[in-house]
Amino acid sequence: MKHVSEIKKLGYLFLIPMGLSFSFECIFNEVTISVVYNLLENLLFGILLIAPLYFLSNHIISKIYFIVSYLFFMVCIYFETSYYYLFKTYFSSSSIFVIFDSNMEETKEFLDFYVDIPIIVFTILIISALFVALIKKRNLEATKLLRTKKNKLKVSALVIAILLFLKFSTLIIFNAPYLMVKSGIEYNKESKKFGNYKENKNGNFKNIYRPLNDDEELYVIIIGESTSRSHLGLYDYYRETTPELKKINKDLLVYKDVISPHAYSVGALTKILTIGNYENPESVSKGSIIQLVNRAGFETYWLSNQRPIGPYESMITKISLSAKNHRFLTTTIAGKSKVLDGELLKEFKKVASNNIKKKVVFVHLMGTHHHYENRYPEAFNKFKDEPITKFKSEENFVKINHYHNAILYNDFIVSELIRQVDDLNTKSFVLYFSDHGEEVFDDLNMAGHNEDIYSKKMFDIPFVLWQSQKYKQENELPFVEDRKYMIDDLFHGMADLLNISANEVDFTRSIFNKDFKERKRVVKDTIDYDTFF
Repeated sequence: MKHVSEIKKLGYLFLIPMGLSFSFECIFNEVTISVVYNLLENLLFGILLIAPLYFLSNHIISKIYFIVSYLFFMVCIYFETSYYYLFKTYFSSSSIFVIFDSNMEETKEFLDFYVDIPIIVFTILIISALFVALIKKRNLEATKLLRTKKNKLKVSALVIAILLFLKFSTLIIFNAPYLMVKSGIEYNKESKKFGNYKENKNGNFKNIYRPLNDDEELYVIIIGESTSRSHLGLYDYYRETTPELKKINKDLLVYKDVISPHAYSVGALTKILTIGNYENPESVSKGSIIQLVNRAGFETYWLSNQRPIGPYESMITKISLSAKNHRFLTTTIAGKSKVLDGELLKEFKKVASNNIKKKVVFVHLMGTHHHYENRYPEAFNKFKDEPITKFKSEENFVKINHYHNAILYNDFIVSELIRQVDDLNTKSFVLYFSDHGEEVFDDLNMAGHNEDIYSKKMFDIPFVLWQSQKYKQENELPFVEDRKYMIDDLFHGMADLLNISANEVDFTRSIFNKDFKERKRVVKDTIDYDTFF
């Protein structure tokens, strides 16, 4: 029975970090079923690490293995617990992407921003537990384990059973080593896909021309998320959801009939940012506006509050990596992310104030993506009374109010970016639009966007342009507020605003050009928007 006693002692040592982790999560995080699953996975993982001791008869090798495996277990527990505490999500390929694409300065900023008292206390407890375990190990004799053939077969069967259970119960997704390996593979796979954009930052455009000048120029493209123009006060909504933009309304060109080609991000943005459109969807791979801007001599930046890698994000990231500089602030799936868009203001300020003379900055917001209550701080929790909707229920009222508060915060972010640009007194413009709209209990009894169950509001988007005085002095845009425009032609409009010409640029497709020609607007690649709605 001596070997049973030794197994218990080893097991207790593995339970120490598990107990610290679970206690930490119970105190500082919302205890969900995922936390319980993670505890169970850690327990099984600990058993798997102890099992090899039954097959190591050499005392020195056994001792080294225990120290290494226990240290490895502690590091995994510490990493996954800290990561979940900070981001309320588990490790993913997006995490690998952000880590690999961060330099030492960004890592320092990350630590300065996120490390707090609970993390420091947890770190001290984990290190203390490690020292206690190593001291206790002196009194443990792993060589006393009974290594009979029968016991080895039992242990082997147990290991196989645990591995099968982890695999088929999907608990494996909570295992830090598995996630690191899987994420690393996904990262390398995605990086290969991104290769052409990362390496070919200038595209393959023909006869690029932009008049030379020595002016300081800063142009900003703000890409919103899931924001329907019909809920904006700027577009005459009954609630004042955009008070800051309303204050500078006289300085804005507010286009009132602009739509998105799709009701989901990847379908919309792959066309919005490239030559591709509904007539030529295959052209999404033939060049982006970012590549064109690079070729014209600008320093380009992509600042994003959306995760870089995932089933819906990867293609957008592939395009964005043609920017010379990029920064992603979150690794969490959009619905669960709680990183506010206000964090982008700090990143933008750094870019705007650097000494580069000619810059184009793309700012990709989380905007008003569900869950709406995660999109704004408490200071913007303004709308609490019963909203106007024909789908009356308390649950619907709450969601609508959350959505309007999110728009209120979005209004602050967009107007604050405009203010920062205005303060620089350069030749500038700021263009704001949303990738697609959102149905929020207007025509359908639902909140969200879905191309299988769609409504007009899912395609209706805000499209707003602010110009600095220096920009206006050299560019007189023919503004027609009710021009029928679909944003899959933005490649041409952006080139027009930036005074870039090329064989691939067609100014008759630019809403900002006097030669603009309205065209049939086909959403979802098949539906004539103007006749269907």
